[in-house]
Amino acid sequence: MLRPDTFALTALLALLTALGPVAVDMYLPSFPDIGRLLGASPATVQLTLSLYMVAYAVGQIVYGPLSDRFGRIPVLRTALAIYCAASLACALAPTIETLLAARALQALGSSGAIVLARAIVRDLYSGARAGRELSLMGAIMALAPVGAPMIGGVLQSTFGWRSHFVLQIAFGLVAALFVWRKLPETLRAQTPGPFSLGAIWAGYREIMRNRAVLAYIGMLSISFAGVFAWISGSSFVLQEIYGLSALQFGLAFAAGSCGYLAGTALVLGNPTVTPGVGVTHLRYPVRKS
Repeated sequence: MLRPDTFALTALLALLTALGPVAVDMYLPSFPDIGRLLGASPATVQLTLSLYMVAYAVGQIVYGPLSDRFGRIPVLRTALAIYCAASLACALAPTIETLLAARALQALGSSGAIVLARAIVRDLYSGARAGRELSLMGAIMALAPVGAPMIGGVLQSTFGWRSHFVLQIAFGLVAALFVWRKLPETLRAQTPGPFSLGAIWAGYREIMRNRAVLAYIGMLSISFAGVFAWISGSSFVLQEIYGLSALQFGLAFAAGSCGYLAGTALVLGNPTVTPGVGVTHLRYPVRKS
């Protein structure tokens, strides 16, 4: 079994963290090809990304309470099984409608992987040590947009768009193998009582009354709106209007992602930033009810 404070455990948590970003960025060079081969408009192809993000957000809300009640490992195994099955469905999708449904299901699986990787960190570490581990996971998520589109460009040029999801199946199976055989249960005490959606809703409703939380959500929503406008539209613009190949698009996208990384590094270098979080402190009072 993997033990805390080992490179092997950190590498496994990093792999779990990378599943989501890789599923978002790797297939971007294939957007025009998917549209041509499946007879879909650019807007419909972009919907495969939009539905993914919606399902990704919804999944994160549920996985935390589920793992608190039933344990980290059973829920993580289920999430990885969903991810692998959905990735296979994406690779075999005969129509754009099937691909849309499979992408939403894939997001439900990958969202569980990242939520539970963070939960395991919080189970095992505290204080500055937890901050360093979470920072490393954040760095992996930031590096994925650099490497994934370049790999996707090579795959698209060599094997076609379905090969992206075949590679994602391989990533998911490797992660599932190590989780199944090497990762111990880290939850110390399960939440007592039956699982209740009403209790989950009450907890999130209380969180949404916090002005600081709403401020963070607002800033993140506005900033990521621009990022995902670029992510969803860049493939069509750069390949169909400017004539870039799939590989050239991957390189261009990676260059833009390097700028994103540089901006993140500048923010993290600010002394007013919380280690492992990467956002400036907000001076809002926490309202108690």
